Amino acid sequence: MLRVGSSLVSRASRRHDVVIINRVAARSLSTSTSSSADWQFLVPPSPKQRLLMGCVAYDPAVGQIWDGMKDYLTSSSGGNLPHFDYVLFTNYEQQVSALVDGHIDVAWNGPVAHVMAEDLAADRQDDVALVQSCGMRDVDRDFRSVALMKRDCLEGEVGTVSAMKGQTIATGSTDSPQGHLVPVDWLVHTVGIDDSTIIPHEYDLGKHGDTAVGEIEAMKAMLDGTGGTSAALVSEMMYQRGLDGALDGIDAEELRESAVQLRESPPVFDHCSFDALVGDHPSDGGKSTDIDSHRAKIGAFSNAVLAMDIQDPCQTTVMKLEGINKQWMGPRVDPGGAVRTALNRRGLASAGRSNTFGSQVRAFSSSTASFGGERVAVLGAGVSGLQSVRALRAKGFDVTAYDPNPSVGGLWRQNYLSYGVQVPKQLYEFPDLEFSEVEVGKFPSGAEVQKYIERYVDHFNLGDSIALNTSVTKVTQNEDGSWSVKIKTKEGKEEDNQFEKIVVATGLYSSKNPSLPGWATGETAADFNGEILHTSQVLQAEQIAGKKVVVVGNGKSAVDLAVASSNAGADSVTLLSRNAHWATPRLIADLIPFQYVFLSRLGQNLVLGLTGPLPGCSPSHSSVWYSVGQYIMPPIFKVVELLFAAQFRNVTGPTSPFNKVGVVEDFYGYAQVLDYSLRDKVKSGEVDWKVGAIDSFESDGAVLADGEKVSADLVICGTGFQKEYSVFDSATREKLNIESDGLWLFNHTVPTNVDNLAFVGSELAVISNISGYGLQAAWLSKLWSGEINANKQDMESEVNEMKEWKRKWMPNTPSRSSLVLLHQIHWYDRIMNDIGMKASRKSNLLSEWFMPYESSDYHGVLTTLEEKK
Repeated sequence: MLRVGSSLVSRASRRHDVVIINRVAARSLSTSTSSSADWQFLVPPSPKQRLLMGCVAYDPAVGQIWDGMKDYLTSSSGGNLPHFDYVLFTNYEQQVSALVDGHIDVAWNGPVAHVMAEDLAADRQDDVALVQSCGMRDVDRDFRSVALMKRDCLEGEVGTVSAMKGQTIATGSTDSPQGHLVPVDWLVHTVGIDDSTIIPHEYDLGKHGDTAVGEIEAMKAMLDGTGGTSAALVSEMMYQRGLDGALDGIDAEELRESAVQLRESPPVFDHCSFDALVGDHPSDGGKSTDIDSHRAKIGAFSNAVLAMDIQDPCQTTVMKLEGINKQWMGPRVDPGGAVRTALNRRGLASAGRSNTFGSQVRAFSSSTASFGGERVAVLGAGVSGLQSVRALRAKGFDVTAYDPNPSVGGLWRQNYLSYGVQVPKQLYEFPDLEFSEVEVGKFPSGAEVQKYIERYVDHFNLGDSIALNTSVTKVTQNEDGSWSVKIKTKEGKEEDNQFEKIVVATGLYSSKNPSLPGWATGETAADFNGEILHTSQVLQAEQIAGKKVVVVGNGKSAVDLAVASSNAGADSVTLLSRNAHWATPRLIADLIPFQYVFLSRLGQNLVLGLTGPLPGCSPSHSSVWYSVGQYIMPPIFKVVELLFAAQFRNVTGPTSPFNKVGVVEDFYGYAQVLDYSLRDKVKSGEVDWKVGAIDSFESDGAVLADGEKVSADLVICGTGFQKEYSVFDSATREKLNIESDGLWLFNHTVPTNVDNLAFVGSELAVISNISGYGLQAAWLSKLWSGEINANKQDMESEVNEMKEWKRKWMPNTPSRSSLVLLHQIHWYDRIMNDIGMKASRKSNLLSEWFMPYESSDYHGVLTTLEEKK
């Protein structure tokens, strides 16, 4: 069991319940910067006029900071809020109570206080959520804690959090979200370490870790080994200050040499935020006629704070004193996040507010731009939708993702028997979260991917932006370019919501739209006594065992199910493919992992020599290489084809693609990376692989086009999925101009003829899909926040160039418009250049050209979005 020991430091500040009122207007009228038209000497403001903010006095500088903020907010040239004032509290508990009771209008709350305020307001208002954040500092977003351990207590050179098992761990005070609550909850419930001894260092209780004295003492205890302490959980900020030599009692050199930051870290969360009530305000007696004026008052405060400019000499000092890096930021949907989870597990907070439709109490004023940013609806909560939520929230958009399923993950929630990833785990990771559940080089199963996706949601606190069990039934563009979105819950409740922008993140494949051959639903199918299923419907081995199974197709799902059927005890298995297609071996020549060729800069440039440069993405000198490479590369790739065919023991015969289709061309229509399971099953006779097509059915089997009969009890269609755009109104579908080879978009993301609409993950196929969608989401957030310029003429020109290039050599498939695949690195380069980040991500020239690009190479791209403003 987890043991929480008594603090090694007994001196803890006693809680105070006294409210310290600010030094109210001891200034003369002649020096006041307030508007004399509104501010009257010796005349107390009414509750309607008053704008009173509470903050906790954790440091003597707090009064100085808010004196400066008051000067700005009350001035006619600044906030023009003549009745703004502030009060100081000695603890957050009293401040929360004062906010909910209506004694103050705004509270400068930490995340624990934010959760307290939400729950207290809900308790007092019949479960109506009344508290909403209306602004925060840039440094408060994605606040991080770190796990530290003494170097001499580690086994091996690389420290992982598993090393903390059985150790004595020092933390900050127990009410500190960054110094105790979140990291300890992560250690116990996410990592699963429950046999360590936790020693909290209790200082300044009631201030929720704001003084950080407990964290400093925790690091001291670790370095000194006090009471056997060998590790510490503290905020990244305090650890960095320790390394910078900015903490009394912490020797920077000793900390650097003696302590190691472990590779894994607790989930990020948002820290301080301005909280306000948005329902019937108690100070107004609950009169509905006063709600609008109250919201307008809070909105004016929020707008005034967000308008501050750190470059303005009159505002620089107070903003820097407040710890701001560049600017005040707009609010998030739920600044509590991981903090609420940690408190809930201790029985100190509710699980969260009801969010059936994902709708939130909105801005205090009618302007969406003035509070919380434009509203964005994201359709889908799979790997692309989740990263879209995170990227857009980071840029201040108010985002709600809708998904009809009871949990996140998209197709990874549930799919065909034995489904999994066809690339090693390092190619299928979120760039900012290691796929630690699976070893490097292993190919994750579908269940492992689903668990990882759920951990991503928890780690980055995305849950409150997601409405599950909620279908989007219709999306209609309004005359002003905004969108009406009709949604429906599983209980049948319908609602219309308004959004400024829409992101379609429903993925390349959807189990709702399986692509079935005509014979599967034709007249002769009625003659068949067996079952005809799509791969997405084959979920259990019991559906297969003892049956004569025919699997139709030659893509990954068809191959997987042919192998799985054999393993599940099918009486016989036939794999029926219309044409022969190339498979890529996991190990080229049984030695080299395929990604060293397919995902290295050298390998992708060799492909470019055969196909030509990717329009809008490849460097200008690529055309010079292509002028030579188009003659050099074909015989080289012929050797590659012979090697691949030999590895799969498939050099000749009807199932061999050798001398029938080029490997690169075919990869762009039917890409798959396989192990030798099918090869070995065919060799042993467990799977009969034929080239042919079903023409009709008889009661006990299928008749092929050449007249051959194949016995069957079960026919499985591994024939993929089809795209479907009927959710949009007819006018929007017409503008999208969907062609036979797909939906053509600028940078595979935005249509040129429909404003305020984007597709993330739905119209883009790269080898490392999960990281590609993250970069795509980052690019979109920059585009929509005005940091990337793109005019319609240039967009249309690039789309036309892309069409011409792809149609010149790629197979004519319904997905051609979305394909990037073996040109992935150059597409990623374009993204990185557009968003103002370094495209070359490796540490040296040799690695840059010869090592495969992996998801971890793009670590920090989403995290640093705000810093790049």
